[in-house]
Amino acid sequence: MATRLCPQCNTVAEPAARFCGVCGAPVPVVAPGASGNFERALDRALQSALAQPSGVRAMSPSVGVRAMSPSAGVPVTPASAARSGPAASRAVTPPPIAANPRPASLDSLVGRTLNNRYQVERKIGEGGFGAVFEGKQLATGRPVALKILHPHSVSDATVVARFRREAEACSQLRNPHTVTIYDFDQTEDGVLYLAMELVRGESLQEIQHRDGAIEPSRALCILDQVAEALGEAHDKGIVHRDMKPENIMVERRGGADFVKVLDFGIAKILSGEGSKIIPALTAIGQTVGTLEFMSPEQLRGKALDGRSDIYALGMVAYEMLTGQLPFKGAKSTTEVIQFHLQEPSPPPSSLRPDLAIPPAVDEVVLKMVAKGCDDRHASAAALRQHIADVLATLDAAPVRREAKRVVAVVGAILVVVGTAIYLLSR
Repeated sequence: MATRLCPQCNTVAEPAARFCGVCGAPVPVVAPGASGNFERALDRALQSALAQPSGVRAMSPSVGVRAMSPSAGVPVTPASAARSGPAASRAVTPPPIAANPRPASLDSLVGRTLNNRYQVERKIGEGGFGAVFEGKQLATGRPVALKILHPHSVSDATVVARFRREAEACSQLRNPHTVTIYDFDQTEDGVLYLAMELVRGESLQEIQHRDGAIEPSRALCILDQVAEALGEAHDKGIVHRDMKPENIMVERRGGADFVKVLDFGIAKILSGEGSKIIPALTAIGQTVGTLEFMSPEQLRGKALDGRSDIYALGMVAYEMLTGQLPFKGAKSTTEVIQFHLQEPSPPPSSLRPDLAIPPAVDEVVLKMVAKGCDDRHASAAALRQHIADVLATLDAAPVRREAKRVVAVVGAILVVVGTAIYLLSR
C-alpha cells in the first residue's frame, strides 16, 4: 500500500487509518493499484464529499467554520464555502464513513476489535454522548482508553464535530498533565472513537466524595498542576471551558499526587490573531459547560480566554478546600447564576472556620474567582507563581512553629536550671 500523509500535518498515517493519529484530520484512502498521485486522490475524495446532496459535513478547523448538518440548520460561515478549486476542496472534511451506522449497544463492543488496531476490553464509564472503555493497541500491546460515541450520536453533526474538536485540540497538547490522544477514527459500521492515554487513578470528584475537604498544601499542589496543563493550552489559543472535578484525574506517584486534565471536547480554539475567535460548536450566545463552575462571561455568552478557565478552577478550589461550593445554599438554577454574575465570593475560610484555612490561601482563591476578568490572574503562569509563593509560606510555617517550640522548651529548661542553682546556693 502506498504511503499516505496527513493533508494537514504531513504525518505518515497508519495502514487503514481514516483519520490522522496526531491532528485528527481525515486521511483519504487510496485504493490499491491507484496511480499513487496523492494530491489527485485527495481532490477526488473531497470533491465527491462536496457533491453529496445530504448527510453530515464538517468544515476544517483551519478555515474557522462550524460543523454543518443540513437537517439541523447549524449555520456555516460562507467565505470558505464560496471558494472553488482543489485548494478549497482540501479544506473540507468529508462526511462520516458510515452514512447509515447500525444501532448497537455500547456494551456489545466489549471484546470487539476496532479497525484491526484496538481491542475493546471493559467499560470504564458512560455519559451523555458515549462511553469510555479500557482497551489495548494490538500493534504495541499498549493499554489505551477508548472514548466511543453512542451510535445515535454519530448522525448528529454537532456531536460529531465536537468529538473531532476534542481530538484536534488535544493533539496539539504535549504537557505531561494533559491526557495524550493517540488516534481518532471510525469503523466501517459507524463506531466513532478516540484512542487516548489510559490514566490510572481517581477523579478529583471521587477523592472529594470519599475524603471530604483536602488539606490546603495538597489542594494547592493539585491546582498548580492543573494550571500547568491549562497554561500550555491557553498559550496555543485553546480554552477548556469545562473545568470541574470530574475532568481532573489524580494518580499517586512516589507518594505524591500526579494530575491529568481530561476532556477538551468542548474546547474553544482561538485563532492566532488574538481577538478573532473561531466559532464554537454552538449557536451564537449559547453557553456550553457545567453551570456550577461557569465564569460570569461564559454565562453571558461572551468571548472567552484563559481567565474563564481560571474562574472555573477557583470554584474547584472551593470544593477541595471546604467540601462545598460557595453557593451551597442556592435553591435554584437562577440563584446559582445570580451568584456567578453578581454576588461577592466569600473567603473559603469563612465557609469552614473549623479547618483553619490560611489567609494566604483565601487570597489565591478570591483572586481566581473575581467577577471581572481583569481582576483575576492574568494567566495560568501568574496563578502558578501566586500558588508557589503561598506554598513557600505554608512550608515555612511549620519550621517557624517548631523553632518557637524549641526556643520555648530551651527557655523553660534554663529557668528551671537557674532556679535550682539559686536554691542550692542559699
